[in-house]
Amino acid sequence: MSLVDELVENLGMSFGDATRVIASAPARYFVFEIEKRTGGKRVIAQPARELKAIQRYILREKLSLFPVHDCATAYMQGHDIAKNALVHVASRVILKMDFESFFPSIKVNDWVRFSRTHKREEIEVKDIPLYSKVLFWGKEKNNKIPRCLSIGAPTSPALSNILLFGLDSELSQYAQLLGVNYTRYADDITVSADESAPILEFERLARRAVAKQKSPVLRFNEAKRGFFTKTGRRTVTGLVITPDQKISIGRDRKRKISAMLHHLSLGRLDDKDKGLLKGLLGFSISVEVSFVERLRMKYGNSLLDQALRYRVPPKGKQSHPSIN
Repeated sequence: MSLVDELVENLGMSFGDATRVIASAPARYFVFEIEKRTGGKRVIAQPARELKAIQRYILREKLSLFPVHDCATAYMQGHDIAKNALVHVASRVILKMDFESFFPSIKVNDWVRFSRTHKREEIEVKDIPLYSKVLFWGKEKNNKIPRCLSIGAPTSPALSNILLFGLDSELSQYAQLLGVNYTRYADDITVSADESAPILEFERLARRAVAKQKSPVLRFNEAKRGFFTKTGRRTVTGLVITPDQKISIGRDRKRKISAMLHHLSLGRLDDKDKGLLKGLLGFSISVEVSFVERLRMKYGNSLLDQALRYRVPPKGKQSHPSIN
């Protein structure tokens, strides 16, 4: 069954609507910028509602069936940043490497080449151009020509894992031969061991593998390379590894959460920050539940439950902190 016929049958779209949305899909994005923590801006491109519905269908019914390497821990069911960090907690030395402009570096031609050489019954060859339009952003306003993955599309993470299966397999083999731990969480690569020498050898081999790879073409962000030993502060995908081999959200996040709870208790937290606080508390429960228990002892169950049960109000009805 063709992709258009599937959308008609499973999403209730008319043939004309499905064809129309697919034809203009690369231009159907809401584009905006956010500040990076390290400076500069990151371009976010979120698909319009109709396109996002199609992408979610493809993600659920098609992309979820493709093989993904075990070392790729991002966006996979049953995996999170805490599990990624736990792989490395017992190691004395950690190397962190980062791919530059990860999603924008993965082009539509990478997908086309992969699809034609890794044929699967879920995707008909004649429909590859349609999938290309649906899954890849035009990168420019009103551009209907698909170009690259977008930061914001629900299918981009899965596609990146699928297209990097070969590289992940090669790097995992090097890690096994050298006796080091290797994980990739989206664009973040973490390598760990008890000694520096095997890690540095892995880095040499990894750089060679990435340099020779033709699809997708990736390069490392040298500014984000980090080499850490047990005597210093070690972090993995934003989590802190403590000296006693545990995972922590870190002091800065803890101070921020505690301050926000204090402001909430005084009625000085607006709706935007209430939503942020709820997310931070949920994150803390998944990573370091003992910290949340300490907060309950300090601020009381009532305040913590209030923060965790908060629901974001409809747009236009957000409240603002009271001024006393």
